[in-house]
Amino acid sequence: MGTEAVSRHGGSAGSAWLARPFCQQRLCRRDLLLANASGAVSKWVCSVLLWLGWWRFGGRDAETSSSCRSLACATTKGLGKCEAGKMPAAPWRNCRHRSVGGVILFSQKKAIVTGGAKGIGYQTVKHLAQLGMHVIIAGNSESEGQKAVRKIQEETLTGKVEFLYCDLASMKSIRQFVQRFRAKNCPLHVLVNNAGVMLVPERKTEDGFEEHFGLNYLGHFLLTNLLLDTLKQSGTHSHNARIITVSSATHYVGKLHLNDLQSRCSYSPHGAYAQSKLALVLFTYRLQHLLTANGSHVTANVVDPGVVNTELYKHVFWAVKVAKWMTAWLFFKTAEEGASTSIYAAVSPEMEGAGGCYLYNEERTKSADVAYDEDLQRRLWTESCKMVGISDESSRVP
Repeated sequence: MGTEAVSRHGGSAGSAWLARPFCQQRLCRRDLLLANASGAVSKWVCSVLLWLGWWRFGGRDAETSSSCRSLACATTKGLGKCEAGKMPAAPWRNCRHRSVGGVILFSQKKAIVTGGAKGIGYQTVKHLAQLGMHVIIAGNSESEGQKAVRKIQEETLTGKVEFLYCDLASMKSIRQFVQRFRAKNCPLHVLVNNAGVMLVPERKTEDGFEEHFGLNYLGHFLLTNLLLDTLKQSGTHSHNARIITVSSATHYVGKLHLNDLQSRCSYSPHGAYAQSKLALVLFTYRLQHLLTANGSHVTANVVDPGVVNTELYKHVFWAVKVAKWMTAWLFFKTAEEGASTSIYAAVSPEMEGAGGCYLYNEERTKSADVAYDEDLQRRLWTESCKMVGISDESSRVP
């Protein structure tokens, strides 16, 4: 499983797409500028940025690719590519302008977004709330969480946003969060696994896991599994519940060391971060396989937000911070732009019934070849269950 997207419902949404705002028109102008740059120079720049986790190549192999993938107009193998100077359309932007029935449908939906107090997560929460969803921010800072709730309520004029404490670096905290959520006795239609850390110095979580692997991957692995029954109960044949997991283009250069998932032998911030993001892709593909095998009305997809100007870069080398400050206007998306694909995966009618997809700029594209290794998916899942202390029910599924 994981080699192809799983879809129960065919056809298109059949609705008009809204034009992109000015900020994303600016993004395309950046791409046109890069497209006219020298091929050799562009490739050298892309090589450097890819190692830093900021870019991706157009081909499958970073070493053999002859040109870098455009930041906004990525070529999707088998799906064509967007026209020069135009951004891929965004069906979700028209959702709140649909029929009254559509708006009522969103008003009845519940969502959880991890790391929703700032950056991409904040913008995801804000837009889902604007569509009428009741959104719960899961975060590890009470003050930041409550501040985000107040700000979103002011900006969207809705009271359907709340904060619940959840430290993804603590298995105990995750279990307590799920208990508090279940106590509300409400459904769950959308789970966005968004939170993460990047390039942190070597350190351990409360449970002794390397922080990138423990927080970025294992935390979301446990959270998703504990909420899976609620998601299954909330999804229906015509309206599946949706799990969206945020990965990164750095998964393309990531390597999964099953014998050393905690990076004890040799620690590299870049390697540990890339491994955690690759693990999230493998996890998503295996999860979709299990959901399909069980006939569940739940879909799981993984998204790549692109190069986004957020606080994740606070741990990078000072020279990189200077370079980022000088070039962010050209190379980086805003947090709102970065959240676009997560929102698309969460609400777009075109994603109804579609799972096991890797999405970039609201387009289905190909992930790293190793992510489609079904044996590796199974082995990672089994090992993850042992690490977080849950039963591996997938053993009964081929």
